[in-house]
Amino acid sequence: MPVNLDLPRITRKSGEVAWTRMAAAPSETTARLRALGLSSTTVYVPPDHAYIKYDQTQNDSDQTDTLQEKVVQSLKKSCTCSKAKAKKFLFTILPILAWLPKYRIKENIVGDVVSGITVGIMRIPQGMAYALLASVPPIFGLYSSFFPGLIYAILGTSKNLPFGTMAVVSVMVGSSVERLVPERTGLPAMSDNTTAFNATDDYLQQLWIEDKVAISATLTLMAGIFQLGMGICRLGFVTVYLSDPLVSGFTVGAAFHVVGSQVKYLLGLEIPRYSGPLSLVYTFIDVFRLITQTNVAALITSLICIIILLIGKEVNLRYKDKLRGIPIPTELIVLIIATLVSYYADLNGNYGVNIVGDIPTGLPVPKAPDVSRLLYVLPDAIVLSIVSFAVSLTLAKLFAKKYGYSIDDNQELIAYGASNLFSSFFSCFVGSTSISRTSVADAAGMKSQLMTFVSAVLLLMVLLFIGPLFRPLQQCVLASIVVVNLKSMFRLFTELKPLWKLSKVDCMVWVVTWLAVTLLGLDIGLGVGVGFSLLTVVLRTQRPNTTLLGQVPNCDIYRDLGNNQVKEIDGIKIFRLNMSLCFTNCDSFKTSLYKKTGLDPVRVLARRKKEEKNRKKSEKNSAEMGNGVANPGMAHTEEDDTMGQNGGIVSVNHNGVEVKRTADVTTIILDCGPINFVDSVGMNTLIQVYKDYKSIDVNFLLAHVNPDIRVQMQSCDYFEKVGGQKLFVSVHDAVLFTVNKDLPPTETRTTQNVNYEMETHL
Repeated sequence: MPVNLDLPRITRKSGEVAWTRMAAAPSETTARLRALGLSSTTVYVPPDHAYIKYDQTQNDSDQTDTLQEKVVQSLKKSCTCSKAKAKKFLFTILPILAWLPKYRIKENIVGDVVSGITVGIMRIPQGMAYALLASVPPIFGLYSSFFPGLIYAILGTSKNLPFGTMAVVSVMVGSSVERLVPERTGLPAMSDNTTAFNATDDYLQQLWIEDKVAISATLTLMAGIFQLGMGICRLGFVTVYLSDPLVSGFTVGAAFHVVGSQVKYLLGLEIPRYSGPLSLVYTFIDVFRLITQTNVAALITSLICIIILLIGKEVNLRYKDKLRGIPIPTELIVLIIATLVSYYADLNGNYGVNIVGDIPTGLPVPKAPDVSRLLYVLPDAIVLSIVSFAVSLTLAKLFAKKYGYSIDDNQELIAYGASNLFSSFFSCFVGSTSISRTSVADAAGMKSQLMTFVSAVLLLMVLLFIGPLFRPLQQCVLASIVVVNLKSMFRLFTELKPLWKLSKVDCMVWVVTWLAVTLLGLDIGLGVGVGFSLLTVVLRTQRPNTTLLGQVPNCDIYRDLGNNQVKEIDGIKIFRLNMSLCFTNCDSFKTSLYKKTGLDPVRVLARRKKEEKNRKKSEKNSAEMGNGVANPGMAHTEEDDTMGQNGGIVSVNHNGVEVKRTADVTTIILDCGPINFVDSVGMNTLIQVYKDYKSIDVNFLLAHVNPDIRVQMQSCDYFEKVGGQKLFVSVHDAVLFTVNKDLPPTETRTTQNVNYEMETHL
């Protein structure tokens, strides 16, 4: 039964680490504890044969292999080709080859066809509406709903993600396009051979639209290249820096910008679209300034459409089970009725309501984007690619968890990048996925990406034959569809109350990101949100949570002293740092350690020097008086720490705070369980703390040390610097070692009662 655990580091051979442990018989330990007035339950004694072993930390090959040999072995392993490797690589890069041959037609075909038709119907109005957000004609919204999804269905790893357009990404594209494309106010220079013609507003408007489409395609190309590069470089982990509160705050802030961009269509006003900081403020200033010019017909149409769409969404939500997952296509119904009303009432000619206009038929001719502007759009493309990837990946993982399959983050990046790269040649804007469309597809029974091909067939019919029929459709109807679809985004405000109760810091990240995005714009606001989120992490590492531990009676469990059921062991202070030890929190660690234990080595040494000085002064005074006997009581002053004559409580004034401790503290135990890593500064801090406590005759022990940290200690010669006997497997072992070491020897103790065991673990 182990009572005394001493772990000196001895000779190592070929990576072996040997540790010595000593154990005393249970009867002897109990007797010695009782001799000191301590019951056997004061310190828990574990049962016999409770051996403790260290984890494996190193092996022979790890030490003997050089870095060059490891690199060569890794390259050989990576570059070696086989049939199995080639097949695995092909199935990884083209996931459709893995799931399509195994497709179960009888079980999945109905769900995929129904969900494909349902999502295809949704994509028609949403694609045209989101094109307004992207500041391009509605037909390009249909293109963006058609082309990217086909590529994602081949390369993507999610079975439940209908890739296409999204409101937040579309408004980010529109903001970038409006900022990067100045409005044309005059004709470009023409050569002498150019036929003279009269400049018209329609011509200037057409040139401006072409510039917008061109810069949108270039933006999509750059975003695709960036995402593809991130996927190839295996950088799918970047989304960990976008926490859920940050994404929620960004989404709500983007929703405000979406509303701001659609107000002019809802009211029928001619307002320029602003971008950059305070763009939303400038937009609403113009709205209130021109409110008297509101087009009444557009306003009435918008109100009627919004009411009908809200009722339709509520009906679909309330009777979802009765509808068997197939929602009523309210948006398409509103789109058709509004088109018929506008056509027969001639709303554009009679009331000046803005309409969609000409919609070309057929598929666009592939055209290379303007690569000369790639660097021009790079900052916007980076932000767009990260946001679209983060939102899409979050939804993909959510449904993958629901249906029990895995998502490859890096392959998803490659799929998104390839989709945007391919679609940029057809003048599409950056694609992503939407929460509403994904939820509808799941409710309608989507089983695989075969749904995307069914949906694409429906969109192809619209592009080839039905598109021109929507020419008289009012723009305010599309704006109404966009605004109503923001309902789920504004519901994210309901997260604030439970988030405040759960974590005030995360709630602040949510609010700061939302305000920054709303006031400063999407790109700057996202940067502010990420910066503030990382700042909270840094501040939390600088001020880690620390606590003193006590023992739960009759067991080897140690808990916070704030718990009334735990008791502190006399002469021992058990300190826990609830975070890794690094350069950002070393000073805070030392300050908290000295404050909570009541043992500041610097102050103790200063006190001792002062006492020694007073003692010598007292001896000198006594000698001069002829007394010859020094008075030890003169060594203390009112400013010194006060201690009872019976070795009771000592009061230590630490940084203006009075901390009490027992006078006979001999050991400080650091519980390293929560410490996952220690950097070089942290390691030097541990060594310095050990030396500081050693200077005042206080032991500093480490318990429950992570195996990786033990390897690091060996590499930096920590054990040589601290004597090699200050490391313990658990807090309880350190306590038993301290208590047993402090016990006086007994006359009845013989060497036969002591059992020495050697534990060696490779």
